[in-house]
Amino acid sequence: MPAAGDTASRFHAGRILGLAGALTLGVAAIWLIATALLARSELSAAQAELGSIRTTISSGDLAATPGQAAQLRRHAHRAHQLTTGPVWWLAQRLPGLGEPVRSVRGCAAQADELSRSVLTPLAERAGNLTLSTLVSHGQVQLAPISAAAPAIAEADRQLQAAAVIVDELPHNTWLGSVDRRRADFSAALGQLQDQIHRIDTVTSLLPPMLGDDGPRRYFLGLENEAESRGVGGIPGAFAIVTVNQGQLSFSQFGNDDALYRTRTALDLGPEYDQRYAPSDPTNTYANSTISPDFSDAAQIWAAMWSKQSGQRVDGAIAIDPTAISYLLAVTGPAPLGDGAAVTAANVVALTQQRLYQTHPDTVGRKAYLLQIASAIAERLVTAPGSAQLVSAAAHGAAERRIVVWSADPSLEKTLMTTGVSGTLQAGASPFAGFSTVNATGGKLDYYLHRSMTYDRSGCGLSTPSTTVATFTLRSEVPPGPLPSYVTVREDKPPYPTRPGDDKVLVSYYATPGSQIQSVTLDGKAVIVVPGTEKGLSVFTVPVEIARGATAVLAVTLHEPPRAGPVQILRQPAVNPLSVSVHEPSCAE
Repeated sequence: MPAAGDTASRFHAGRILGLAGALTLGVAAIWLIATALLARSELSAAQAELGSIRTTISSGDLAATPGQAAQLRRHAHRAHQLTTGPVWWLAQRLPGLGEPVRSVRGCAAQADELSRSVLTPLAERAGNLTLSTLVSHGQVQLAPISAAAPAIAEADRQLQAAAVIVDELPHNTWLGSVDRRRADFSAALGQLQDQIHRIDTVTSLLPPMLGDDGPRRYFLGLENEAESRGVGGIPGAFAIVTVNQGQLSFSQFGNDDALYRTRTALDLGPEYDQRYAPSDPTNTYANSTISPDFSDAAQIWAAMWSKQSGQRVDGAIAIDPTAISYLLAVTGPAPLGDGAAVTAANVVALTQQRLYQTHPDTVGRKAYLLQIASAIAERLVTAPGSAQLVSAAAHGAAERRIVVWSADPSLEKTLMTTGVSGTLQAGASPFAGFSTVNATGGKLDYYLHRSMTYDRSGCGLSTPSTTVATFTLRSEVPPGPLPSYVTVREDKPPYPTRPGDDKVLVSYYATPGSQIQSVTLDGKAVIVVPGTEKGLSVFTVPVEIARGATAVLAVTLHEPPRAGPVQILRQPAVNPLSVSVHEPSCAE
């Protein structure tokens, strides 16, 4: 039997050990809280630097990124240091309590790794990719782009991997503030990754498309949206653009007469023929842009130019006067030989409305339009470089007013991921969109205003969604007489019309597999025959719009299960499309 003194000693020793353990845990808890607060501050600063880097990249002036990357690395490395060590290692393994710790630790580790091995070397390699010096006087400097491309591609790869790691960190822990921080960091990382991915795509496309290994030739078509077509407008004047080692030059200008009755024998497939054969677009330049998918029109243009000239083109570009106005707003006016000038303020009206009044003679009008096109081309290739000029072109591309096709299948496949291709692609989310094709041969679509609403009632994750899409067309033809060339009715309707009355063929494009329930025009039921184009469900309805009147086309349909926000087809026109979307927020 132990002595009373021994028992007391063991009791006191146990008590001391217990107190020591409690004290150790207390100190560890204080340390954890203190370092967590410091780490939060450093991570907040690191996230702010991520935002600054994104802003700098968007501005096109990458010279500032090395300094920003250094600041990011300092904050991220400090946050990582604060969240390492035995206390944090043990804390993240506590059952039920360690998830917020693991989340903070994981974010700090990824921020440190990215700043050290991704963003710092990227900033050092890409710091001279400044848009104001890369593009100037019709010359794109390809050498800096090619030199930076490997670092950009590696950054894209590592950012994608980091985004996956951060997304897999604990989401719904017992500490909501940590969850919000992780979500904010994940969103910032995702936005930066999207930016770098787009740059990676562009740097892989530009050198081969701009002739780094030899001249490239492109057909450039100018659209006139006063007479609408699916891509935007009827093609008129065109030019052949040659690019060699990044240097642009315009070798030839022509109008639609040059390609009149040029037959291509091009086969775009049975689906295309079923939709458009009556309009003979593969043999009729004026109808070549009838489909909203620019790749179809581009192939027709390439085939027509080859047939007419014997020259092969490496791609095609379509541009409209609104996009040209964005460019002229940066470069300044393009002077004409008669003392006038084409400006950002007048180019849209001049080429699509005023020209029909000032030049009633068709031959004279087309000659003047070529003079305008040549002056604009000269202004663009002589303009000094600026990031604003690149931004203006990007603005036009984002609105489908500048679209590009490559005859190289591998380059075209990459182009289709950028949005600049102007192709119809269903994607994984719901799809909706209206397009118009002028049916009169006149130029009254200059005065046409369009608006669209899209109302989806359900998420469609397990059952089809009920959707109502409405398209409103409003004629704002001004009072008074207009040139007969503008008001002509080549469709020769069997019913009475007045000068200024318009007619368009309206096509609605829906999610693949959609079931049409009803279609009404101004409240009256319309029978439609649905078809398909590029996998999308589609039908077409002729719509007569009296001068100054409004027409409303409403479509009710069941869409198959699709998650995510709806993808809207926005056909460019003289007057922008107004879109209103009402749909629930649906999780995957």
